[in-house]
Amino acid sequence: MGHKILIIDDDEDIADNIQALLSYEGFEVIVANHVEDGLEKIKNENPDLVLLDIMFPEGKTLGFETAIDIKNLRPKLPVFAFSAINRDYSFDFQKEDAHVEEFLVKPVDTKNLVNLINKYLE
Repeated sequence: MGHKILIIDDDEDIADNIQALLSYEGFEVIVANHVEDGLEKIKNENPDLVLLDIMFPEGKTLGFETAIDIKNLRPKLPVFAFSAINRDYSFDFQKEDAHVEEFLVKPVDTKNLVNLINKYLE
């Protein structure tokens, strides 16, 4: 198996689609549909990279808060945030402000996603 990717997204359809794509590309993919489950999987599954949604039903910025929690657990773990937030809400922030390595707007360009993952996991 290739590198292990954790997807944390409450939208099961999006998570399943990205999981299928990344599995096809040779990655081992695990999915968490809730932030708490995602944080547990970081502790127990030791992923190489995290794809983290920003908006959750519990709060519009829960993903940002979760990125900080992830960095507290594993400071060097690459985290990519992805959301429709900039498209739908036009929040003005930089990826550094969000404590993530990359910020991708949904729908995610899959070729770009795979290239970025490979870049960070070389």
